[in-house]
Parts: sequence; structure tokens; C-alpha cells
Amino acid sequence: MNVLEQVISFIADQNVDAYFVGGIVRDELMERPMRRDIDLAIDGDAIELARAFADTHGGAFYLMDEEHNVARVILAETYIDLAQLRGSLREDLSTRDFTINAMARQLGSRELTDPFHGQKHLETKQICAVSDDVFKNDPVRLLRAIRFAGELNFVIGAHTEKLMQRDAPLLAFASMERARDELYKILALPDPLSALRHMDDLGLLAALLPQVNALKGITQSAPHVYDVFEHTMRVVDELVKIQIDDYNQVANDEFVAEMKAHMAQLVSANRERGTLLRLTALLHDIGKATTRSVADDGKIHFYEHEPRGAEMSEEILRRLRFSNTEIEIIRTVITHHLRPAELARNDSITNRAAYRFFRDTGDAGIDTCILALADWRGKAAPKIDIERDAKQRATNAILLNRYFNAAETVIAPPPVIDGNSLMTELKLKPGKHIGELLEAIREAQAAGEVKSQEDALAFARKSEIINHKS
Repeated sequence: MNVLEQVISFIADQNVDAYFVGGIVRDELMERPMRRDIDLAIDGDAIELARAFADTHGGAFYLMDEEHNVARVILAETYIDLAQLRGSLREDLSTRDFTINAMARQLGSRELTDPFHGQKHLETKQICAVSDDVFKNDPVRLLRAIRFAGELNFVIGAHTEKLMQRDAPLLAFASMERARDELYKILALPDPLSALRHMDDLGLLAALLPQVNALKGITQSAPHVYDVFEHTMRVVDELVKIQIDDYNQVANDEFVAEMKAHMAQLVSANRERGTLLRLTALLHDIGKATTRSVADDGKIHFYEHEPRGAEMSEEILRRLRFSNTEIEIIRTVITHHLRPAELARNDSITNRAAYRFFRDTGDAGIDTCILALADWRGKAAPKIDIERDAKQRATNAILLNRYFNAAETVIAPPPVIDGNSLMTELKLKPGKHIGELLEAIREAQAAGEVKSQEDALAFARKSEIINHKS
């Protein structure tokens, strides 16, 4: 038996009324595939029933909310949530978010309980609030409405949109962990740009990410043709196009399998690196809001906007309860997102330059190369400088070639000497200059100038670090 059949069989043996509610009912009516989460409303002690089910079938039991008698069982990667009915079945359904999620079917029966016309709204493809207090009761539902509209290709009902505009400021006071999860799911949609613009229209973007909203109206010099906010939206869109094309465009059809595997990595709590890069694109230029200056010739500059943006992004990500690993990746990419474009201006890219780039970015250098192409295209999309675009793709190909094919010779050459040997041979005292010297030697290795310990000592004797120290 599959998990759903096990649930039905177990409940049938209990002296209790139980109802499928929420997404499982909605998706059954829509003939969508079996869900990985099952919601049950129980007319009785849901916690004890969940514990008994877990014991019987070897599932993992979790107490979710003792006060409201809610528990979860995880079995075969399926989440089964059991909650005691809050009043009558109709009263329980009235506490839910949207009409399409406020339907129920009793186990063992085909009869549908649909007091708020959810089935009708499925047919008309609308997201409609169950009541006018839906968002006041739980502001995260504001994001859920956007996400459901994107996932199901539905529209949000006119009255519900008015409620969302009214209650948008409440999102700033929502549970940030749950808001994070909904934002991630929105960014993972096939068309996150439409969802982000919808959020903006309803005031949700300003409430959740005021730093992004602050980019509106901040003009930029050529080759930019958009203000910073519109550029940001177009960078997100260009990144999605690159991802839909399986990263083929990033480096002229090279290293596609490697990039796909890299971006499919689960970084934290089943959040994929590729979707996190979309979040990075959304935040990549937030530092421009506080660093804009205009030179005497009228040219607009944003000096140091990258490190400033990285600092601001960390504040946002910590508020949204992202993991330290996710924060470090996003900070790194934002800090260095201009580096591939700067390298593309050169006639050639040396091994020393490639070494320095990946020394500073690590494997986030891959993400940075991908974002750099989207960033360039977002300056003037849909009009793109074909020659400049080709130059960026060629630069990415060179950098990624060094990363994937020359790891031990260019990116991370094995040390040919250690600090103790340096101090002994050159009669040096301990200090930070030893670390600086070792780093200079590694860089010289990457450039092919040092291949042995003897080479390293000869290089060190001529180094400005020693001469300056002496």
C-alpha cells in the first residue's frame, strides 16, 4: 500500500470521524499528481491518533501544536498532518485561507463539503479569500496567494486583491521563517518575474523587501537604460531564461552538465542553489540605493555598492532566517558580481587572474559567472549588445575551464612549502607577513612561475613582502 492507502486503512479501523482537507482535496479535483503532504481534520484527539499511526507504520511523530491538538507524522517522505476540528466542520473550514483550500471530504465517502464555493473557483481559476480577515489572521497568506496563483496559473479575485492591498503592511510583522519559505517558492516558479511584479503592484514587495523597493527611480548611466529597480527585475528574468536553457548560454555550451549539477545542489532545508541565485539576482544591486554619486561630467557612479549590498543582503537574509551557508553564498556572489564583467574587458585572462577570482569566490564563482551574464543582459534587455555578450560568455568559458579542468594547477595548487620552512630557510620571524608570503607563492604557482620548493624560496627572497619587512 502507498502512504495514502495506509492512512485510509488505519483511520477506517478507528472509531473516529476524519476528513481530508486543504490541498489534497483541491489537487484531487484538479486531477493533479499525488501530493507529498496530507492534511486531515479529526473529530477527536488528533495527537493521540497521529502517535498511534506513527507507531503502527513506523513513521516519525512530531508534536506541532499541543494547544490546538495538531501533530505530524512523516512516513516515506510524506508529511501527514492531523489536527482536531475547530468547532464544526464548516467552522473549521472557515478558518482556512482560500476557498479552493476550504473543501473537505470524509474518509470513506465521495461527498464533498464545500461551503465557500471552492469547486466553482477551481473551475473559474480564481484565488479567493475565505473571509475578509484571512490576511489579518495570518499575513503570510499574502505570499501564499501570489504563490498559488503562479503555481496553478490562476488569477487572484478582485475583492481578494483589495484585501491584500489593505493588509500588505502586515507582512512586515509576519513569521519570517514562513515568509522565507513562501518567497523561496515564489522565486522557484516558472515565471517569478510576473509574481514579483504582482507583489509589487499589491505593496507586498515594499513590505517584505523595502530595500528592493527603494531602488525605484534611481537612474543610471549608459549602458544602463533602466533605473535600478527595473534593471533588477530584468536581471531576474534574464537569469530565469538562462536557467530554462539549462545554462547552455553561460559559457558557449561548455560545462553545462557541471553547472546543472552545481545549481541543483540542496544548500539547506531542500532549498536549491539555482533558486537561491534568483534571490541573489533580486538583491544584487540593493547597495546602489545608498552609494549613488554624480561626477562633474554628469556620469553616475555607485562606488563600493557591491560590498554595501552584500552587507545589506546579510541583514535581510538573517531577518528571513536563511542559513549561514546560504548567506555566505549570496554575500560572496553579490560582493564579486562585477568581477567577470571587469575581466571581460581585458584582451586575455591570465591564470593569475583566474586564481584570484576563485580564491575570493570559491565554488560561488560558478554562480557569479552565471549572474554576471544575466546582469549584463539586464542592462538593456531585450536589446543586447551581441559582441559584448559574446565577450562575456567567452570570459565565463575561460574561468570555468580553469575551475573544472585546471583545479590543481591554477585554482588550488598544492603547497610546495610551508610557513615553518620559510621561516627556517629565510630566517624570518612569525607574523602575518608569513601568511602573505605563502599566498604570494601560491599565486605564483597558479601563474606557472613557481613549481618547487627551491622556486618558492627564490621567489620569496625577491618578494617585496620580505624587503618591506626588512
